Amino acid sequence: MGVLCFFSDGFSCYFNALLEYYHEIKIFPKTGQRGHPKEPVKEPHSELVYGQMVKEKKNGKLLKITYRIRCGAERLAKLGFKIGTSFLERLNLTIRQSLSPLKRKTLGYSKNRENLKKQTVFFQAFYNFARSHMSLRERICDSEERFQKKWNQKTPGMAAGITDHVWTFRELLTVKIATDL
Repeated sequence: MGVLCFFSDGFSCYFNALLEYYHEIKIFPKTGQRGHPKEPVKEPHSELVYGQMVKEKKNGKLLKITYRIRCGAERLAKLGFKIGTSFLERLNLTIRQSLSPLKRKTLGYSKNRENLKKQTVFFQAFYNFARSHMSLRERICDSEERFQKKWNQKTPGMAAGITDHVWTFRELLTVKIATDL
């Protein structure tokens, strides 16, 4: 399993959602005492790192920022990571701008949860496989010649080694995807 590092704001539901997916079941042994043994519980996966950055504001001004490590503190220190939500906030803004049901104060909101889920899955596939990202591109030529190709475009899927090319729109629409999300 890869490095499971998640960072978010202080919204309490995120930890429960992560725990629902990334957990290990702890089973308690029988003690020999009367009664039923203790019920098994879900504990965070041993590889999971989850940190929160909580901002306290008053009258629109930032008072202080509190960093909390909910699980995986020693692993976080070993990896040398710091808690930060700037990448997450940037991705949230990109998603909100790209999916009209998620925009604030708009008439394009989704009345059907299933349709919103399908739109979101399609956008994630497009974002990761068909949309090249400037921050991931690789320089292939230092020439100053005017019409020579200077960059190899890359998508997050290519950077992760899942695919070897930028997908066309046809590929994106005809690929078979898992539906048990």
